[in-house]
Amino acid sequence: MENTNIINAAIKGGNIPRNWLYCFNSGCQHHEECIRFRSTVALSGSRTWGNAVYPAALHADGSCEHFKQLRIVRQAWGFNLLFKDVKLHDAPTLRSLMKEYLGGNTMYYRYHHGERLLSPEQQAWIKRLFARYCYSDVDFDNSCEELDFL
Repeated sequence: MENTNIINAAIKGGNIPRNWLYCFNSGCQHHEECIRFRSTVALSGSRTWGNAVYPAALHADGSCEHFKQLRIVRQAWGFNLLFKDVKLHDAPTLRSLMKEYLGGNTMYYRYHHGERLLSPEQQAWIKRLFARYCYSDVDFDNSCEELDFL
């Protein structure tokens, strides 16, 4: 496993979602690999309640239905480069299909302006969409490496 201090610092500085499920099941054999367990280092000492994974989630075979692998992913935002070389007649269709996939007009612009970050899976879907219209060398305006809380 990677350096614990670096991971803990990244978690403390990360953008943990408000409704995040924290796990305190230290008896789980996978707790060191689980971002739900590892994210508890970001909790302040004054916090006394919140969403949690219950001990019953840990099954006899060692599996947990709420296990989420600790991983760092490259997230992206911004669509200007995507549309840079797109033909004028393809742009409205591509934009419409992206809006539908991303959850509507508001969400599209949140991803475009970096208020939300695209997961690797979302990026791959968008690149496949552009490839169907014969645009293969496309990229997003910005990217960064973040812990995967999605």
